[in-house]
Formats: sequence, structure tokens, C-alpha cells
Amino acid sequence: MKSFNQIMGDSKALTNRIEKIKKNVVNNPDVKAFLQEHQAEITNAMIDEDLNILQEYKDQQKVYDGHRFEDCPNFVQGHVPELYVDQNRIKIRYLQCPCKVKHDEEKFNASLITSHHMQRDTLNAKLDDIYLKGRGRLNIAKEAHEICRKLVDQDDSVKGLYLYGPFGTGKSFILGAMANQLKSKKIPSTIIYTPEFIRTLKGGFKDGSFEKNLQKVRESNILMLDDIGAEEITPWVRDEVLGPLLHYRMVQELPTFFSSNLSFEELEFHLSVSRAGTDKTKAARIMERIKTLAKPYFLEGENYRND
Repeated sequence: MKSFNQIMGDSKALTNRIEKIKKNVVNNPDVKAFLQEHQAEITNAMIDEDLNILQEYKDQQKVYDGHRFEDCPNFVQGHVPELYVDQNRIKIRYLQCPCKVKHDEEKFNASLITSHHMQRDTLNAKLDDIYLKGRGRLNIAKEAHEICRKLVDQDDSVKGLYLYGPFGTGKSFILGAMANQLKSKKIPSTIIYTPEFIRTLKGGFKDGSFEKNLQKVRESNILMLDDIGAEEITPWVRDEVLGPLLHYRMVQELPTFFSSNLSFEELEFHLSVSRAGTDKTKAARIMERIKTLAKPYFLEGENYRND
């Protein structure tokens, strides 16, 4: 095994090596600028004692060049080093890089719309792109704009929409457009494709995620239930999922929106019939919650999915 002296060389060689490193560090333009700025405070002994700090500073990027957070070359990802003097020592701290600020903002914006099994076209929808052919569609578009304005202003009088009508008329699109409008104002919302979300909840019994997933949706700041009425109704779906979820949102007065191919009357019938039989009372109870939460609007028009 080699001795320490064999590895490092004799003391003179080691001194020369340190001096060479020191010269290389202090001649670095960024380090030199710092030393000149603080020349009244910094001694040669301080430089020797904190040479490792200066080396750490030298070996990193100090100026943002437009790189992404994932490509940040610095020791502390998303941060730039800064030297300072404190109690006769040279120290280093790390400040947020613009790439970190941009990354965090993008991450936050992405979290403003929580979606479950929604199509990309719906998630990219804009209120200004709603087809306005027909008086009814124009009224719905105006109502959607007004509701978004009230939600931004934190108006407590907001009542949700229950959009219903034929396939492909743009009900999901309008919900997605409202979610995006709220996102532009930094207001979070959750939009879910109800039938697939129900299937996800069922799968949660195997991995223990059922209650967590249901709670997350139930307590959403703003909830949009897309295509309610397309799910297969069982007593469990009606009494353990939809009932408690809608009851919670009604009691807490949380803004809730719906889209469906079914009118209120048709949805009530759908909720009442399952393989276990018919229960009109429980279906009516759920409909009372929906009617309290949202105002119905019939969305007429051609099937835009055929375009």
C-alpha cells in the first residue's frame, strides 16, 4: 500500500500543487471580481483557508444561459452560487436560478387542472373557441364566462352548470374551456371523465387507494364531472360514491359542474335502476343534490365530433 507521502508527494511538491490550484482559482474572472470587490475585507489567509469555497464557486455556472431546469449544470440543481464574506470567512450560498423559477411556475400551472381520463382536446379548450351557432349556445357561452368571472372574484353566489344534450355538441369542451379560463387566473379545478373514474375507484380496493382518490375529488376546489349518467349504475356507485360525493359538495357549497347526455328526468331514472332492482327514493335524493349544485342548460347543435 502506498504511503500518504507517495500519493501526495513531498511537502514542497504538495505546496507547489496547492499554489498552482490557488493561482488558477484566484485568476478566474468571477473569483477575481469578487476578491477585488471585497479587497478591504479579505486577507491572503482567508483565501488559503477558504480556497475550497472559491474552487466550488469557480467550477459552476453563474450566468443563466436559457437552459432548462433538467439541464442545470450546477452542483445544486436550479440554483446559482454567490460568494459573500461573513465573520472573516469566505462563504457560499445558492440562489434560485431563472430555470428553477420557470420550472416551478410550469409545474404549478400544470397542477391547476387536475384531470382524470380526459381527452387532450378538452384539456386544451378555450372559451373563445366555443361554437356560438344558435341562441342557446350563445347563452351558455355567456354564462360560462360570467361564472368564471365570479369564481375569480370569489363570489359566493356561484351555481354550477349542468350541460346536457346529444353526443358531440361540445359539452365536455365547454367544461374544459372553463377549466382553462380559471387556470389562466391561477385558480385550480378538477375535471374527470366520470365512468372511467368510477372504474378507477373500484380498482382502488385492491391497492388501498379508494378512499384517498374519492376524497381528493370530493374536496376539489372546483369539480367538473364529465359524462355523468354514462357509468353503469350499481347500489355501490350510487350510494357509496355519487351520493356522499355530491352531499359533501352541497353541504360545503363547493362549485360543481356536470355534463351529460341525459336530462334531469332521464338521469334520475338512470340512477334509480340497477341490477339489484329499482330505488326511486335514493335516485331522487341524489338529483336534489345535483339540482342544488347546478342549473340545467340544454346544449343543442350538430355533432362536431364528425368534423
